[in-house]
Parts: sequence; structure tokens; C-alpha cells
Amino acid sequence: MRVLGVGAHPDDLEILAGGTLARYVREGHEVVMCHMTNGNAGSIVYEESELVQIRSREAQRAAEIAGAEYATLGLGDGEIDASSMDQKRMVVDLIREHRPDLIITHWPDDYMRDHNETGNLVWDCAFLAALKNWKSSREYYERFVPIYHMDTIGGLHFDPVEFVDVTDVMNVKVEMLSAHESQVGYRKDNDPDKPAEDLVDNMKVLTRLRGLQCGVSWAEGFRMSTTWARPVPHRLLPP
Repeated sequence: MRVLGVGAHPDDLEILAGGTLARYVREGHEVVMCHMTNGNAGSIVYEESELVQIRSREAQRAAEIAGAEYATLGLGDGEIDASSMDQKRMVVDLIREHRPDLIITHWPDDYMRDHNETGNLVWDCAFLAALKNWKSSREYYERFVPIYHMDTIGGLHFDPVEFVDVTDVMNVKVEMLSAHESQVGYRKDNDPDKPAEDLVDNMKVLTRLRGLQCGVSWAEGFRMSTTWARPVPHRLLPP
């Protein structure tokens, strides 16, 4: 299979679906990891131009660790807009270029607009990409691609329906997320009075919780889009 992961920011896929993407690669599938934005607002330490370059390198490194292909649409943080025709064409072109068998993206009820708009934009564009008369710069892709929504940050507003055991690739997931060095201590940089927690610690809490819920050490949770023409009568997530 060919799997397309679409996250809002350069580290979102690693936090919420990194183990699943690593499992796909390990089991012989092709994976593309795409982030919508360049992460230009994600620091109080680096200036914007420097930060964009840093986060691009970090995201490429994380994809390399997973064995995945890297892609980005290069929007600015806070600029994702599911109603934008220009952005719809960008995402339709992304889907038509990579022709995935399934897409993993955000649940559209997360803690911030970029995540929510990404989930809505991908959901809309996976349908538009299959319409021959909906024109973009690439030829149409003749199928309605199944969509799996990944967890939310902290697991709030999200009840998983399917789980993926990522115990055997948890070390890979940690390494992928740790590649985002500029983000690991982001909360501490912004508020020195906060407890000494970081991005990797927070990710482990959620991954452990989902593991506890399904009886394994570490897991990731998902929900398939069940609107018409999206579901399939077999499991597409790793067993």
C-alpha cells in the first residue's frame, strides 16, 4: 500500500501517528509524511527565517528515521484555511501526485485551528481529487481514498475506535520525535515555571494511555471516516 500522512505542523505526525507510520514502513509499505506548514511560529528562541530552515531539516530527518518520503506544502503557521480554493488545489495536487491507498490526518476537533482546518481540508480534498472535472495541475485520482483520523494532543475530544500496537517500534517513534530538537523543550522555553516536561514526555503519556486501553504496552488510536464512499470492509491499519 501507499500511505499518505498529512499533519499541520512538522512534528504532529510524529507525536500522534509516528509509530503507525514506522510500522507501515517496516511491513513493506510506502509512506509519505507531509506537513502543511513550515513551523515558522514555533519558537521564542529562533528568528522566523532561521526557524523555518531548522524545522525543515528536523522534519526531513524524522521522515528519514521512519524510512518515509518527506513532503511539505510550506504554509505559515496559523494560515491553514479549509475554505481557501488555493489550499484546496494544493492538497488535491498532493493526493493526486502520491495516489495513496489511505490517508492519516487530524481529527477536526483538536486544540487549535491549524489541526482542525487540516482535518477538514484533507477530508474535503480526498473527495475532490477523485472528480475528473475538478481541475488542478495534476490528473485526477479515480478513487475516494479512505481516511483515518489520528488522535488529538492530550487525547481530549477523541475516543479511538481502532488501535495500532506500536510497542515494537516505540524506540523509532521516540527517535523520530526527538529529531525535532527545536520543539522538545518548547513549553519550558515559553514558561520556565512549568514542570520539567517536554514534547517526548507528553507523547509517551498519551501513547502509554492508548496502550493501556487496548492491552499492550504502547499504542496509537484512530477513527476511520465513515461518511459515504470512505469505509472499506477490511482493516487498513497495521494489525
